[in-house]
This record gives sequence, structure tokens and C-alpha cells, in this order.
Amino acid sequence: MSHLIRRGWIATLSLLALSPAAAGQCRIERFPAIPVTMKGLRPMVSARINGTKARFIVDTGAFWSMLSPAARAQYSLPEDMAPPGFYIRGVNGDTNADIATVDTFTFLHVPLRHMQFLVGGNDYPSGAVGLLGDNLWRVFDVEYDFAAGKMRLVETSHCADLPLAYWAGNQPIGVVKLRETSLRRPHLIGHATVNGKRIRVLFDTGFGRSMLTLAAAKRLGIMTDSPGVRPAGKFGGIARRWRKAWIAPVALFEIGGEKIEHTQLMVGDIRTFGKVDMFLGADFFLSHHVYVSNRQHRLYFTYNGGPVFAIGQRYLIKRTGAAPVLAGTGPGGASAAPASTTARTGAAAQAPASGSPADADELARQGMAYASEGQSARALTDLTRACRLDPKNAEYRFRRGRIEQALKQPAKALADFSSAIALQSNLFQARLARAQLLLSWKHAPGTAASQARTDINIVALQAPDESELHLPLARLYGRIGQYDDAIRQIDQWIYYHRRDELLPVALNARCWIRAEAGIQLRRALKDCDRALGWLPKNAAILDSRGLVYLRLGRLAQAIGDYDAALGINPRIADSLYGRGVAELRQGKKALGESDLTAATHLDPGIARRFARIKLDP
Repeated sequence: MSHLIRRGWIATLSLLALSPAAAGQCRIERFPAIPVTMKGLRPMVSARINGTKARFIVDTGAFWSMLSPAARAQYSLPEDMAPPGFYIRGVNGDTNADIATVDTFTFLHVPLRHMQFLVGGNDYPSGAVGLLGDNLWRVFDVEYDFAAGKMRLVETSHCADLPLAYWAGNQPIGVVKLRETSLRRPHLIGHATVNGKRIRVLFDTGFGRSMLTLAAAKRLGIMTDSPGVRPAGKFGGIARRWRKAWIAPVALFEIGGEKIEHTQLMVGDIRTFGKVDMFLGADFFLSHHVYVSNRQHRLYFTYNGGPVFAIGQRYLIKRTGAAPVLAGTGPGGASAAPASTTARTGAAAQAPASGSPADADELARQGMAYASEGQSARALTDLTRACRLDPKNAEYRFRRGRIEQALKQPAKALADFSSAIALQSNLFQARLARAQLLLSWKHAPGTAASQARTDINIVALQAPDESELHLPLARLYGRIGQYDDAIRQIDQWIYYHRRDELLPVALNARCWIRAEAGIQLRRALKDCDRALGWLPKNAAILDSRGLVYLRLGRLAQAIGDYDAALGINPRIADSLYGRGVAELRQGKKALGESDLTAATHLDPGIARRFARIKLDP
């Protein structure tokens, strides 16, 4: 398949020569840029399946491109059984897979005939129908410039072992020697060190946040009960299992000559393959301009600026010798830079290697990349420039509204959401964003409730049956008290997304809505029990089941669940208030009033909300 893809691209695309074509001289030829939109920490690219637009996640950790079962059904693709015993191994377990054939898969404007995809696992988030994996990215060299909202394929000749980070100028260049790849061993694996000890790393854009395996952490002396290590919830993957994660302090992480001091790493209970110790994810690719040379078996990178690992800390960067040294300003990090230090507190590098964005689309993608890194002010600047260059683009308005909302500018966000809807009435995400804002904003216009209901109903009527939007729709229907509609939306979502890793979230939402409405309480209890089967120590689900037990009058069990939820997160106002109501009904006046007071301190409107659902103390 790879040689057919290569031949198709070479035959169709005109390449841009960057260096002289003299015989024997290094030549770097680049394909046109592939636009990349960051949805959180997911790099998304567009393609077409039999002429219909589709969105994919760029996943350098996937050995073959994949489609979700829902996407296979959506595009009515023929499906063949995989060979007996064939399965896919993911970081959270194994799953069965089949094969679907796309008659014409169009990528980079090149129609590729009879493209095969694996089908299996969960559905994919952010509107993606699947993953584009190594069977595409091994064809040529690949340049990843996620911070600028793009990537590209590159062809080289006569370059021997010359460094290929052509954009670097005077920037230090990191170099990682990669294990030689093949169809049987396709993954991009190199080496790094943690606290001076050598580890094997997999460069995997399918991971949002970089993650050290639990087994490797233990070998490095990092235990889940070590000082400074704290729980970080659970994560999913291709299989229907959830794994635990932690955040651990690390004195030194080094790769390719780049040193990061006093940082923190995610640690996950990962099912590994090929003795991989760490997955370097999209956060690493966002903070670096990366070039993968499949011919040289090397990875080159330069540092863009901002946090390397997306855990929330900021950094100072010190240029020392051939590579940057990053000193964390989080716990244990430097509090101020010496005179020779250039401070990078979340801002981009001063001299972007990629040059200034050329058009509105490039500006918008760069803005989304900044938003993914938490640099909202910089993202707003780029999205505003994009809106000025292309004032009739509804998507730019919507994205800018999201950033304004994050910056606590509700009036500006509302104006942008409304402008986006005026430009494109079926931009359903903008309608849901406007409805959510109108229902939560204390100073919303007097017609806010009516407008929110209109937006919610339009999306419910017009969104495709298999759309991800039915889950947020359910939450909004629950918020306005239309519980039957809310339950119907969740039923619809579950019907099409039964293999999605968000299934326990949907079950919890349906449990909570039934409990809040005081209807179908036995069904609500089953939903919460199923959700807790997936996530047994999830505070939100325990809080929901506590409300079900409170409705059923099973006060001791309600208090037990509320105790468990508050043991995980002591600042859940609903759990405190619900426990207080249960304690008062048991005659424990002092305990009950204490919990009600604590809940009201956290959420002044909570008594009003419980009164609305007829659960007064």
C-alpha cells in the first residue's frame, strides 16, 4: 500500500525545490503544507472518503490508519473480516478489528484508490472519524509544525547525514537517533533520559499529553506514593478500559541535547509494546518544530517556546551551548531568570522558525495551537487577525468566541457566537455554545432563556443521528428542566456510540438527569452502577448515585456515596448539600446544618437548585 501511495502523490503533486539541483548536492523538496487544526491536544487534518469530507487525528503511534465502527456505518463502507486471531494492541488493552475498504480516499488532493483501513475500538473525539497512521507517514520524511497549524511531507536526496532542520537558522537543533522502521516495526522509537537514566521513547501524536509508563517509573524509583506524586484520574484508549494516571515531579528530563529541569511528568498504567518506556505526545510536538527523516532514521527538532509537557507549569528557557535548558517555574523550579535568561512564560518563541502566517486560515490554525497550549491571549490575537482578513468565515468567529469565553469576556463571546450563526445557521457547535453561555451568564439579556431554548431545539432537530452533539444537548435539556428530551438525547448518543470511551460519562449523565427529575429511579441506579463498573472511584458518579439513593429514601447508602465522593474531592457542593439533607432526615441536625453551610459557602445558589427539584432540607 505504501508504494502505491508514494507513486500517487509523486504523480499528482508538484514539489517545491528549496535547494539547488546540482548532481550530488543535498536537495530538500517539500510538498504543499497540510493544514492541521488543534482540537485541544488532538492534531486534526481533513480528507475525503468517497468525496465526503472527513476529519482524522494525526497519529504517529498507530501502525495503520483506522476508522471507528460508527464511521464505517456512516459512510456505508464494505467491511471484510480480519484474519483469525488478528487484534489491535492499544495502551489500555486489546481490541478486535475488521477491515474496511474506501473506494476513493482523497488526501492532499490526491485520490488514492481502494485504500484499506482497520475498523475497531472506540469512537474518536472532536468529530474525528478515525486515525491516519504510519502507513501514510512512512512514505516520505515528515515535518511537524503544529504550533503553526501545519505539517508537510518532504522528499530528500543526496543529503547523507546532514541535519535536515532547514528552518532552524541560529536555533539549537536537537537530534534523536531513531530505531530503523519497517512494516513490522513501524514506530518512531528513540532514547531520552529521566534523572540521568536512559529510557526508550515513542514519538506518538495520538497521545495528547506525554506519559511515562508506570513500569518505567518504578524502575526509575518513582512510586505512586513517592513524595510529590499525586493522582491524575484515568485515561482511555482504543480498548474499552480505563487506566490510572499520576503526576510525578522529575528533576531532569533530557532528549537530543535538550534539558528540562524541575519538571513534572504524567505517569500512566500503560500496556506497552516494544519495551517503550514513555510516549512523547502532541504536547511535545506543539512545543517543538519536528522533522522525522525516515531515510536517515533521525528526528530533528527545535524548541518553539512554552511548556514542553502539558501539565500546567510554565518555563524559563536558558540558552547554554548547543541546546536549550528549560528550568521549571512550577514546584521546585527557578523563580526568576538570571540576567542572561530569556523568559518564556507561556509565550511563543520570539523568532518563529516557520515565518509569519500567510493567510487567515494559517492564522486561525496557529491561534488554535496557542489555545491548545493555554496561551489564550496570543490565540485571541491570531483569531482576531483571521476574522479581519476573512470576516465572513463563521468558524473563525466561533473559535474566537470560545477563547473570549475562556478569558471571561461573555459579552464579546456572545457577539461572536451570534455572528457565526448569522453567517452559517447550521454551525451547531456555535448554537450550543451560545445556549450554554446564555444559561450560565448572570447578566445575560432578558430574552436569554427563550433564545437558548430555540438554539437547543434547532440543533436537536437538525443534527445528524450519529452526531456527538447529542450528549451536550442532553446536558442543556437537563439544565432547562426538559428531562424527557434530555434522556432521549442520551439514548440517541448511546445507540451510536456504545463503544466510545465516554460511555460511562453518558451513563452518569442519564443517571443524574433521572435522579434530578425524580423519575425512573431504578433505571438511574442501574446506569450509575454500570458507570461505576468502568470508573469505580469517580467522584461525579458517586455523587449522582448518592442523589438516586436520596430520592429512594435509602439515606445510609446516600450518605455512604456522598462520603466516598467527598473523600475524593472535598469541594463538591452537591455532595455536601445532599449529605446534609440526608443527615437532617436521619435526625442528625448538627451534622446536617454544618454540611448545608459548607455547601452554600462553595455554591451560594445551591439551596435554590435543590429546592427547584423538590429536595429541600
